[in-house]
Amino acid sequence: MTAPLDNLVRIGQLKPEPPARDETRSYLRKAAMYLRDAELDGMSPAGRFMLAYDAAHSLAFAALRAQGYRPDASRGHRAVVFQTLEVTVGAPKELWVALDRYHTRRNASEYAGMVEASATEADDLLELARQLEVLCNRAFGN
Repeated sequence: MTAPLDNLVRIGQLKPEPPARDETRSYLRKAAMYLRDAELDGMSPAGRFMLAYDAAHSLAFAALRAQGYRPDASRGHRAVVFQTLEVTVGAPKELWVALDRYHTRRNASEYAGMVEASATEADDLLELARQLEVLCNRAFGN
């Protein structure tokens, strides 16, 4: 266990849970599928954005689970997986901050009825998810 993650346990954002190798692999496979689908010709920018977001979230979730933690089901449980990437896979601050910003953007689109994502946003998020995929593959020895 690591001190920053243990601090999140103390404030109720994470729960310790033994890592499950099969679960981690499942999330990595799911992320790879989402990334492939996000690059399909004819996909709308909004669809590409959501697939890239889902891929990034699956990768970040796998990284957290591999460390022996799971987000609590409280408010902000999806964002915490991005906010812990510096600890879980050594992500540079620029990467996890950008992913966290896109998490906020995704929520605005999903829950507040804001305008759907643009092609530029979809491309950027897809690139960020690919960067995270590289970090996860290094961390997991893939």
